[in-house]
Amino acid sequence: MPLAISLIAPSSVTDDDAVARGIQGLESLGITVSLPRPLQRPTRYLAGSREWRLAQLHAAYDDPKTQAVWAIRGGYGAAQLLDGVDWACLSAHPKPLVGYSDVTVLLDHWHRHGLPALHGPVVKAAAGLLDASPAEREVLTRQFEETLALIEGEVALTYPLSPWGEAPATLSGPLAGGNLTTLASLAGTPAAFVAPQGALVILEDVGEPWYRLERALWQLVQGGALDRAAAVCLGTFEGCPPWGDARLEAILLETLAPLGIPLYHGLPVGHGLHNRPWRYGAIGHITPGRLAVAG
Repeated sequence: MPLAISLIAPSSVTDDDAVARGIQGLESLGITVSLPRPLQRPTRYLAGSREWRLAQLHAAYDDPKTQAVWAIRGGYGAAQLLDGVDWACLSAHPKPLVGYSDVTVLLDHWHRHGLPALHGPVVKAAAGLLDASPAEREVLTRQFEETLALIEGEVALTYPLSPWGEAPATLSGPLAGGNLTTLASLAGTPAAFVAPQGALVILEDVGEPWYRLERALWQLVQGGALDRAAAVCLGTFEGCPPWGDARLEAILLETLAPLGIPLYHGLPVGHGLHNRPWRYGAIGHITPGRLAVAG
């Protein structure tokens, strides 16, 4: 029986043609797509009013015909939904939520409430399954197939990962994190991110100058968000303008220095072509040159 998924638009508005092409991409993998009509009721730069987006979210979890809920994109707005989420409704049908970027805030809170959460490509990215070059389609196909496998069950995956500076050769802990700027924006709010005990905190970002990335990480460090973390693991930082000959890793390691947290880099996770999925809360095992996540 083909996998069926419910689409939601929890954050920014998206061009209708881009959404349609993304849906076609998912359907090319044999996925049955269920979406409300209309999917979006644009309000400013948002996909709809807060009330509209919440109603859409709850309806997606109420749909007995679908096995996952998938965000069409990130952007801005997901944090506005948290204090209106009916957790009992979601827990009655505990489907995985899939997305990243602005959806980071939802993934974190889904996991806190014992709900499955997958940090992975958004629906909009599935357009590349049809439109990208053959080499890029190969990469995207693998990533979406890994995402489907995670939706359908626990799957063991391995990712490249290397230490930056002095770091333990082996380390284990639950996976957490997501978009750095989004996590920093929650500091001081009831939704603030706090890394679980011993967590391997994965961070990625897009389009931010390095001083903003340093500022965001500094905010997490000084706010206590990383006090219980075991390590920070960097994904990609797409379109983030460099600063002279400096290395971003060196800047971020200096920022982490007050906590003495080791830094790793090289994860194929983020806003670029390489955005492999990972299950929020899954136990990751760092060994030389890789991060293995058990099924």
